[in-house]
Amino acid sequence: MPHRLLATTLLLMVALLSTTPAAEPTGDADSACHGVAIALFERRFAGHVRRYAFGPAMFGPFIELWRAELRPDLPSSPEQVTIYAESGQSLVIGYQKGDCVMALLSVERQRLWQWLRPRIGWLV
Repeated sequence: MPHRLLATTLLLMVALLSTTPAAEPTGDADSACHGVAIALFERRFAGHVRRYAFGPAMFGPFIELWRAELRPDLPSSPEQVTIYAESGQSLVIGYQKGDCVMALLSVERQRLWQWLRPRIGWLV
């Protein structure tokens, strides 16, 4: 199962990044987009998608989830984490910095809840 999840994530990233033009150089390495523009990314969803944004206080469990598998390190620290929920589809977690989605993680709803519950103090 972990290999399937990793393969799905990598395929999604390749599909999104392969048709995205490179970020414009700005001279400031920290402000360069290390992924795909949020507006372009969000156009990829076929139907209505719900967004659940989390700020720095909630990053810990999402960073742990990213690191739970053999994945490369995030290109930089996220400024926001957003869960995209499209009916009948796996959840997509977008690790965002500025106007960019710098990393994506596709995860089944049940797995995400199982991961988050003990980390945010939900015992139910």
